Amino acid sequence: MKDKSTLVKYTREELAHVPDETDWEKVDAMSDAEVYQDALNDKDVQPTDETFWKTAPLPSHFTSIDQDILKWFKARNVDYEAQINTVLRSYMEANRQGGTSNENAND
Repeated sequence: MKDKSTLVKYTREELAHVPDETDWEKVDAMSDAEVYQDALNDKDVQPTDETFWKTAPLPSHFTSIDQDILKWFKARNVDYEAQINTVLRSYMEANRQGGTSNENAND
């Protein structure tokens, strides 16, 4: 058995071949109360409430895209995120005015 503290990274292709070890029959048989209690017993899970979400910081990479735009890109391209980035980068580069030469593409 692997040490549970080991972080393992997979590519999307590798993930397609990782076996699912979830006991779905057990999960399906659990009541909502049992699922909730199991979540509370997980040391990595902290309950949240409305107050938490009002003040929770957004991840630095979070971007909000209108749902109709996202749906349109998803319907036309499997790699829609890359296509959206390409469109936005093209617009940014075409409209760059006085930008610095050391701008970070990952910001």
